[in-house]
Amino acid sequence: MNAEQAEERLRDYLVGGVAAELFWADEAYALAEEIGRHVEQIRAADFDRLFGSLQVILSDRQTLSITKIFEPNNPRFPTRSIPSILRYLETNAKLWTIPQRLQLHKTLAEAGEDTARVKQFSASELTHAIVAHYRSTLPARDRVASCSLSLSLDVLQQSRDKVIAHNESIERSALRTPTWGDATSLVDYAKHFVITIGFGYLGIDFGLGSYGYQPTYDARRTSIGLRRLLKAADLVEDPLF
Repeated sequence: MNAEQAEERLRDYLVGGVAAELFWADEAYALAEEIGRHVEQIRAADFDRLFGSLQVILSDRQTLSITKIFEPNNPRFPTRSIPSILRYLETNAKLWTIPQRLQLHKTLAEAGEDTARVKQFSASELTHAIVAHYRSTLPARDRVASCSLSLSLDVLQQSRDKVIAHNESIERSALRTPTWGDATSLVDYAKHFVITIGFGYLGIDFGLGSYGYQPTYDARRTSIGLRRLLKAADLVEDPLF
């Protein structure tokens, strides 16, 4: 494999994989949030069961997308997830040219690395450093007791495995119900990852920080469409509300 081929596969893993799932997660959240803003009007019009079911569907969609993003690397069944990207970056460390090294320098400096030392890294050394950084912060089931992000992922994975993907015969009260907060914290982490790796290795500008993540604005377009639909049906008064 040469550098061009390695970059193309990384683009597929990052853009076609993680960033695509982030889009679905953002869209699901935006639609559910829009429904929540008009819950009283929806209930008054006797559409609460319809929109309540839609919110459950949207929550499941978001859960599936987020858990895909953090799916462990599996050599037998390659997945386009953050762990797989880290493994791929590491395996091909000698191939990367890293067109935007400063993006990686910034991430490592914010994590406490010595800036002067980081600037002296070769491309291969820089890749190993950035991989080590993300592996040390990546949510994992063996860190549930000490890491809130890991706990959030564990809750979503249990919901996916025991409720969404399989209808296990268990007491639902034994499972913690995922919250939008659990999902949002994981989405924010993934956005920072996509911004750093996307710009650093591929020169793709996804924005600055989770609040400035550009694809989120596109993902919210369907929620604006829903708002206009509710307005057209006379369920809400102001389409900008």
